[in-house]
Amino acid sequence: MNTFYKKNGFTLLEVMIAIAILAIGMLGIAGLNMVSMEHNHSAYLRSQAITISQDIIERMRNNPDAVTAGKFNDIKSVGQTMPNTDCLTADDGCSIDQLANIDIAQWAQMINSISDENARQQLPGASATVKADANNLFTISVQWDTKQWVTSDKGITTRERTKSNYEVEVIIN
Repeated sequence: MNTFYKKNGFTLLEVMIAIAILAIGMLGIAGLNMVSMEHNHSAYLRSQAITISQDIIERMRNNPDAVTAGKFNDIKSVGQTMPNTDCLTADDGCSIDQLANIDIAQWAQMINSISDENARQQLPGASATVKADANNLFTISVQWDTKQWVTSDKGITTRERTKSNYEVEVIIN
């Protein structure tokens, strides 16, 4: 009769240990899911930066005379405004300077619209620059706000706001 009671108590202990192991496993899966979502979001932001870079590169390739004239040599997305002009294409009689100004303003407007403080921040705090050297090597740099895990000298890991950067170099002739 004593053996019967001992078996019942032992089974309850086994169930409690199994539930504890299951709970620890589920916490691990939840942590893995969170890290996976962070990395997916980081990849999404980087793809947005690549799209921004490709956009200005295509605009430059479509207007090689303005590239040769140096219109794209040192531009920033911040502070650009749309020029006052009625022409929008070369067919409308736009000069290469007017087309370049329109392209730069539209590019900056796109960056500013995806950087705004809104619910769909596609690239929060975004800014971009285009720099050229004497050999027509253009460096397009896109920066945006992100949060990263940083470990201090004391071994304390915290999440801090930092800037991420994507940079591409291209030769346009």
